[in-house]
Amino acid sequence: MIKQTTILFVGIAFVVLGMTSCQSEKEPTQQDIVKKNVEEYLKPKMNDPESYEFAELKLTDSILYSDNVKYRKEYFEKNLKYDKDDLERQERYKTEIPSMFSEEKVTELNSKIEKNEKILSEIDRLSTELGDKANDVASYTYYYSFRGNNKLGAKVLNEYILQTNPSPDFKVVNLAKNRDQVLLNPNDFPGYLEMIKIMIEN
Repeated sequence: MIKQTTILFVGIAFVVLGMTSCQSEKEPTQQDIVKKNVEEYLKPKMNDPESYEFAELKLTDSILYSDNVKYRKEYFEKNLKYDKDDLERQERYKTEIPSMFSEEKVTELNSKIEKNEKILSEIDRLSTELGDKANDVASYTYYYSFRGNNKLGAKVLNEYILQTNPSPDFKVVNLAKNRDQVLLNPNDFPGYLEMIKIMIEN
C-alpha cells in the first residue's frame, strides 16, 4: 500500500511539474506576433536595419466582414443609381433633344445596370451565407512607430498606420505613412473576389 501511495505521489509530482513548465513557456500574444511580423516586413526596406529601435505598437481599430459588405454594397448602389439616372436622361433626350440621344449609350447603360444588379444580388447572397461570421474581424489597424537612421544617418522617429490580417497569422496587409494610403476594406469578405472575377469575365 505504501509503495502504491509513493508511486501515486511521484506521478502527481510529474504532472504538476509538466504543467508548471508549460505555463512558463508563455504563448506569444497578438501584440507579440504583430510586432514580429511588421519588423520582418519593414527591416529589409530600411536604409540601416541595424539602427532599428522599436517605439510603440497600439491597436486603434478593427474592420469586420460586415463593414466590408456594407462598403461594397454602397459602392455598387452608387454606380447603379448613376447609370439609372443617365439612362433616364437618354430617354428624355429621345423625345426632347433627339440629337443628344444615343442608342449605343442606352445599350451600354442597360448592360451596366443589369451587371450591377446581379452583383448586388450576389453580395446579398454571400452576406446571408456569412451568418454570424459577418461579425468576425477582417483586419486590424494599429498605430506603429520606430526609430531608425535616415539617408543622412540621423536617427528619426517614423510613424505608420499598420493594417494586418486577422487571427491567427496577423500578417501585414498595408503599412501606410498617410491616412489617404489606408485600405478602406482590406480582405473584403469570403466569396467576394471569386464572385467579382466571374462577373468581370462574363
